[in-house]
Amino acid sequence: MATTVVTLEPKNLAASVQSLKSEFAKANLSGVKTTTRGGAVHVEMPIARLADLEFAYAHEQCSWKTSNEMVIVLEGKGFLVEQVAHKKAFHFVFRAPKSAAAAPAGKTSPVRNIFFERSLRAIKGLQSLDEKTLAEAVQAPTDYSVLLSALNTEEALASIRSHDPLAGARLRGLEMKRALVEAEGGALSTAEVAAALRITRQAVDKRRKEHKLLGVELGRKGFRYPAWQVGLPHLEAVLEALGDRDSWEQMSFFLNPNGLLEDRTPLEVLQAGAQEPADVLRAAAAYGEQGA
Repeated sequence: MATTVVTLEPKNLAASVQSLKSEFAKANLSGVKTTTRGGAVHVEMPIARLADLEFAYAHEQCSWKTSNEMVIVLEGKGFLVEQVAHKKAFHFVFRAPKSAAAAPAGKTSPVRNIFFERSLRAIKGLQSLDEKTLAEAVQAPTDYSVLLSALNTEEALASIRSHDPLAGARLRGLEMKRALVEAEGGALSTAEVAAALRITRQAVDKRRKEHKLLGVELGRKGFRYPAWQVGLPHLEAVLEALGDRDSWEQMSFFLNPNGLLEDRTPLEVLQAGAQEPADVLRAAAAYGEQGA
């Protein structure tokens, strides 16, 4: 069995990528694409073909085994590696760190070490899930979403219910929040909203605090703002009608079908350009009163 090793070299990246493309062509690895953007190397492959290509990744190395018994190994030593799923394709992104000083310093403490070891054991347990379930999980757009998808399977939940009967309900809540954030164009940072509205970041914060803009807090990432609300007619009036419901409930109102709107979502009605949003305001007021 012939093995070809291609090493990515930051100082000679163009030649490294050209060599990789050449080896992929020789091996007839259809569907596997390599591009260079912004100084990073992107390797894309269809998720459905990961098994028959015998794709593997470990310790800064990717490998593919072809039908004609060739093995291609890609080494990216010293590169920062990102893994992303998008539109049924799996992407490996190799980024060269700008400098040794730019790399984030590792943080260690007894609590961090315990968290890491326990989390790693849990993830290793998830590797026993069947291939179909794992294939569905890795299509999630973020690493956290991959983990949520795997944990939310019946097989995984069965192993933790005896110790945590409410685990399923908590995971469903997290999954619902993830879906809300990713729906209808995803979410924007404070800076991105400021640029879209042509106002300052301070003005964005002020509008959120005055309930004129919808933002949800995502831990260290700070506030994120649904992209669909930028330029949405009657947004402030609807937010006012929703009353004191928290931001997650308000987002859910906009994105879920409503019986008072003939099972259309309030967002659909508003995006359709209704001149008088009376029906949406009535639905918002009724929704707001449910928690009163």
